[in-house]
Amino acid sequence: MNIKIYLVAGLSILFFLNSKAQDPQFTQFYSNPMYQAPSFAGAIRGYRAALNYRDQWPKMPGRFYTATFALDYNLSSLNSGIGVIAMTDRVGASQYTTSSFGIMYSYNVKIDRKIYFRPGVSFSYSQRSINQNELNFPSEMYDNGISPLLPGELSNTGYVDGGISGLLLVHNFWAGLAVDHLAQPNVTVTDKADKLAVKYSLFGGYKFYKSERLIGTKRQSVTFAANYKHQGAADQLDLGLYWSYEPITLGVWYRDLPFVKDLSRRDALAFLVGYKYKQLSAAYSYDFTISKLITSTGGAHEISIIYLFDIKQKKKFRPIPCPHF
Repeated sequence: MNIKIYLVAGLSILFFLNSKAQDPQFTQFYSNPMYQAPSFAGAIRGYRAALNYRDQWPKMPGRFYTATFALDYNLSSLNSGIGVIAMTDRVGASQYTTSSFGIMYSYNVKIDRKIYFRPGVSFSYSQRSINQNELNFPSEMYDNGISPLLPGELSNTGYVDGGISGLLLVHNFWAGLAVDHLAQPNVTVTDKADKLAVKYSLFGGYKFYKSERLIGTKRQSVTFAANYKHQGAADQLDLGLYWSYEPITLGVWYRDLPFVKDLSRRDALAFLVGYKYKQLSAAYSYDFTISKLITSTGGAHEISIIYLFDIKQKKKFRPIPCPHF
């Protein structure tokens, strides 16, 4: 029994270390706007601080932990926005970790009274590491002098990367495109090349407001949104909606490619509840697995906290109407 466990673990490590690298994901991608696209940097009034944490597949050995912290500021006098973001992503008992720090810049272009375009650019530095002491290999079960089945020597690696994006805002509709990993850096911790594939993200949505009879009362809104991602051989589409009546927000998402039969995987249903108190917003979401792994993963838990330092600015600025979460 132990031999089988070690054999499976060893083969899994070999597969993982030689697999094509891909980015971690967030269900609440609008609560992590600068991870979504650099065009969101400074797309608010004043300052913003955002903290996100995701715990994926807690029932499976070797869980996925991802956390980000971001700060951005609206330079309204220069029609610009700047931001910084730090991320750590840890995978499995081997503590395979990616740590990164990025800077972002965006510029706000007013095309018409209700039409704006916001291009953005990002630069980042990342490091990847692995704890070899936590690895177990099939050869360790036998006293025959066979060395562990490693795909080469393991060592930490660092790399520089960049991305661009564009965001169009028309009244209560928005649409954007982000292209990340333009440098396609080599991210492997082995002596074999493993270039990080370019990631394309196409996202957008529309926000409907419900009219209130009394002036000054809180408004209800329903937001439809979508987020499509393509990276290497992976494709993913998130479709969902938010219902908001301050201070409460509820959301539901479906993750799949239902319109493309060959790529349909029925990955997950996600449910969200959020609460806003003055400038502070917090939300929790849970991904319910609906694929063949439904009884094995334990889903995914995600928490977001956002604080807006709303300050007075001489120049009027209209924030993007996308959801907080």
